[in-house]
Amino acid sequence: MTTTTRRRVPEKAMPVLLGGGFLVLVALLWQIAVWAGLVNPFLTSSPALVAASLGDQIGSGLLLRSLGRSALELAIGFGVAAVVGVALGLLMGRYRYVDYVVEPYVWLLYSAPVVAMFPLLVLVFGLGSPAVVAIAFLMSVVPVVVNSAQGVRNVDPKLIRTAVSFGAGETALLRKVILPASVPTVMAGLRLGVGRGLVGVVVGEFFAGDGGIGYNISFFAGHLGTTDVLASVFVVIVAGVLLNVLARGLEALADSWRTELP
Repeated sequence: MTTTTRRRVPEKAMPVLLGGGFLVLVALLWQIAVWAGLVNPFLTSSPALVAASLGDQIGSGLLLRSLGRSALELAIGFGVAAVVGVALGLLMGRYRYVDYVVEPYVWLLYSAPVVAMFPLLVLVFGLGSPAVVAIAFLMSVVPVVVNSAQGVRNVDPKLIRTAVSFGAGETALLRKVILPASVPTVMAGLRLGVGRGLVGVVVGEFFAGDGGIGYNISFFAGHLGTTDVLASVFVVIVAGVLLNVLARGLEALADSWRTELP
C-alpha cells in the first residue's frame, strides 16, 4: 500500500515538475541576467518587476476588472460557438446534404484571416464588447464544428443499426446513441475552441475593445510599458493553462459518461 502510494505521487507531479520547472528555470536565468547587467531591464523587464506590476494591478483593481470583462466576453463568444458548433457539426455528420451545403463555408471561415475582417466587424458591431464577442465566436466555432462532425462520422454503424432495429427515431438516435458515442471527439473540439476563443478575445480587445486584458496590452505597449505588457501577457498565459486544465477535466467526465452507457 505504501509502496504504491509512493510510486503514484511522482507520476502525478511529473507534468508539473517538467513543465513548470522549465519555466521557473527560465525566470531565474532571466532575473540573474538582469542582476548581472547582461540585459537592459527597460527593454526586457525582469520577473521581479513583472511580479511587482501584477501586485500593483491587483491592488488598484485593474486586473480584476479586466479579467471580469474578458471572461464575460469569452463566456458569451465561446458559449454561442459551442452550442452552434456542436449542433451544426452533428447535423453535418449525420446528414450529407447539410454537409454539402455548410462545409464550404466552414472551411472558408477557417482559411480566411479573421484579423482582416476586423474593419468589417467594427462597422457592423462598433467598438467594444460586441465586436470582441463576434471575433471570439468566429475563431472558436470552426474547430467545434469540424470535430463534432467527425465524431458523428466515426460512430460505429452497428450501434446505429441496432438502435434503429429497436425502433429508435431520429431524435432519439441523435440524443441517445450518436451524441454519447461521439463525446470524445466533440470534447476535443470544445477544448481546441476555448483556446482559440481566448486568443480571439485578446486580439479583439487589442484592436477593437475598450477594456479587458487585450486592451491593457495595447494600452501599455503604446506607452512603452514593457513590464506592464509582460504582466498582462503572463495573466493570459495562466488563464489559457487553467482553461485547458478545466476542459481536460470536463472531457474526462464526459468520456466516463459515454463509457457508462449500456
